[in-house]
Amino acid sequence: MTASELAPAHQGFQVTVRGELFSAPARLYCSPRVLRALIENATGDTRTLALCLGTRHWNGYIREECLRRLISTDFPWAAPFLVQLLGEYVIEIVEVIAEAVRQATIQNLSDFARANPKFMAITRQRATSYWDCYFRRGFRSLQTYPAIIALNAIDVMPRSV
Repeated sequence: MTASELAPAHQGFQVTVRGELFSAPARLYCSPRVLRALIENATGDTRTLALCLGTRHWNGYIREECLRRLISTDFPWAAPFLVQLLGEYVIEIVEVIAEAVRQATIQNLSDFARANPKFMAITRQRATSYWDCYFRRGFRSLQTYPAIIALNAIDVMPRSV
């Protein structure tokens, strides 16, 4: 058996950011205390990367905490972490992103979406599935579900200059 046969299947997602292949984990399993300390002690790109990885944390409260701090950044490589959350099941997190998209406070999403149509389609399919399974009672129409509202808004955003 080769090493590649022994290795687990890729966990997470792969996208293109500004023409380069970008991979991120499905989930991050580390102590919330350790992650928070890293974020507080880091600066610049290191801090932003820690916040991005925090959006993949196993604890939904940590994901939301990192998202709220990350959402105002303008780094192109933060976009996949934000979009990925729209295809997940924590409605409170989805609502934070939907509000930011509505207020047009997130940059780079349009370019990211256009460069990653398959990723966007999968994210939309996941959001639709979560709506159908868990949120249909609260949002009678799929078009009123915050993740779909955000994805639709991203679809019509103008390209960045």
